[in-house]
Amino acid sequence: MAKKRDWQLSDKQENIFKNLWSQVAKHFDFRTHNQGYRGTERYREGLRAFCKHLAIEYQSKNFRNISDKHLQSFIQASKADGMSPKSIKTELSAIRKLHTKIPDTRYQLSENKDLGYTDRRKNRGVDRAWQDTEVQRAVDLANNMDRKDVAWSIQIARNLGLRIEETTALTRTQLRDALSRNELSLRTTKGGIPRDIPMNERSRQIFQEILRETDQSGKDRIFTGHGKTHHEAFKSIQNWIWNHRETFQEDHKKDSTYLQILNIDEERPNLTFHGLRHAFARQQYEQRIANRVSELEARTEVSNLLGHGRDDVTRIYLAK
Repeated sequence: MAKKRDWQLSDKQENIFKNLWSQVAKHFDFRTHNQGYRGTERYREGLRAFCKHLAIEYQSKNFRNISDKHLQSFIQASKADGMSPKSIKTELSAIRKLHTKIPDTRYQLSENKDLGYTDRRKNRGVDRAWQDTEVQRAVDLANNMDRKDVAWSIQIARNLGLRIEETTALTRTQLRDALSRNELSLRTTKGGIPRDIPMNERSRQIFQEILRETDQSGKDRIFTGHGKTHHEAFKSIQNWIWNHRETFQEDHKKDSTYLQILNIDEERPNLTFHGLRHAFARQQYEQRIANRVSELEARTEVSNLLGHGRDDVTRIYLAK
């Protein structure tokens, strides 16, 4: 099978591409791009593809001159080559981010909807959150397999709403500080939005357990035992979930009553680590509604806890 979007360049187009890519390298520092390893690589791939498209279709030589027509053409070419809506949306974000870093640009780039493009993925109404029984079964299994890193990371994400790369980046120093201040302070995050997350009793217990059991390690990093690098550490945890989720995931795919109770309009997908953030978000939202906080205010507060600041994203976490 041919590789998606395997666009071939002539010698002339190759020279134009190299010139465009040198502009990307000059203005876009991937080393400081806080989207996690996978997100950074997707940005890099998307910008390379956009450079190729400009070289092939427009012989463009300067990013200062890109406009809506270039984005629309890139969208159509990517769709025709089988790229998913999610991938295209990510790449459009990368292009816009680069555009903000280019000095003296000639045109302002429109939003996706104004380009006639919408991401038609059906995210709302999809139940991705872990149930508490699933969390407990996964933690028990991980402990029985002597995978403390998996058990700890699952509980941290479920109780504090952390992304996997935020979880595995935690240090003993951060944990001690969180116990002292009664809130976890995160300053390096995927979206670049620092946040402070209040501790609850369960998260305090988890942090105290980690500090006790890693006291003799001599290392400040906690989760690098199953990987020499930060990326290898969280990939190991992700792989464990993928390999064992049939053991702890409850089967609601054929349970129409369950779907009706949660107002879910799609079958439930396989559990992922990110679903722990969904469970955290839902719990935080429901607690606020129970305390008679308005729906909008509750979503805003949950959005701040998650660290993204967007109501439409919060609705996806809440499956609403």
